[in-house]
Amino acid sequence: MIEYVEVGLGGRKAAVRLTNVVFVTGTGKSTFLKLVYGVLSSVGKRLPKLGIEWSFYAQSGEVIYSITATRNRVRQTISTQGEEIAFEFVPAKGAHRLIKPIDIAVTDADVVMPEVKTKEHVSVVADEDIERLNSLLLAARKAFSVKAQFLGPYISPRSLVDASTKQINALERHGRNLAAVLSNLALYNPSAYDSIRTAFRKLGFSISVGLAKPGFVGVIVSTKRGKMPLSKAPCSIKSLLAIAVALELKPDLLLIDNLDYCLTKNTAEALAAILRQKSTKVIAEIHNSEVVDWFNLPNKSVVELML
Repeated sequence: MIEYVEVGLGGRKAAVRLTNVVFVTGTGKSTFLKLVYGVLSSVGKRLPKLGIEWSFYAQSGEVIYSITATRNRVRQTISTQGEEIAFEFVPAKGAHRLIKPIDIAVTDADVVMPEVKTKEHVSVVADEDIERLNSLLLAARKAFSVKAQFLGPYISPRSLVDASTKQINALERHGRNLAAVLSNLALYNPSAYDSIRTAFRKLGFSISVGLAKPGFVGVIVSTKRGKMPLSKAPCSIKSLLAIAVALELKPDLLLIDNLDYCLTKNTAEALAAILRQKSTKVIAEIHNSEVVDWFNLPNKSVVELML
């Protein structure tokens, strides 16, 4: 699992050493989360579009990965097992090169943590080097291939979803498909669904999924005062439900933008109880540092960013 991340933007840098839950305050918090998510969700894929000039540095065990993007070029470095492997991509020229430990033209230097692929004829010695480097890169990609989920800065779920929607294993960042994901949990992972319902009953809310009208599945939130569709539920309940569902999808890393928007002490305590049972690492952006005290959690930390 990734232990340390650092983001650079416009000459400023911000870093976080991961604990079970990291609360980030200060300036540039949302940008920090977007950059972290943008890179980690793109391992093995094309470079994310995150601005003109930015950098990212992270460590997972003995593997270190860094990327620096400017207007003219992108340089990536992977350090593992005492070896440093560096790639360079020049967009204007369409130039892709492996520049360290050997200098050779490659095909995919615009991929996050690329493989060494070349169209050139190479010597037997160079071919052996490429095979060895790809073995190292494969291990490095595994170290950084985390399942990351991003939520926020607001949660706005729809109450109804098409009943024919296929199994969904990812939650949209604003929770618009929350009803679909919750419905799938009820069908394919009933123990997770029951766990969520139990947590909400302790708050005085009942969560249920069912056929709302022909062809549509809906989520109903009930209290002693009556029933309401999910979209009309209190903001704190919608946010807590989105986070609880996201955690049941078992991401390695959950990034939450604007966690304390409409958060209440009761929902914070309920979320803390859920988090104590999960192995997911969380980085949450907050505006009011006092909410940290609402979370009775081991190994939590508060980091002020200046990005």
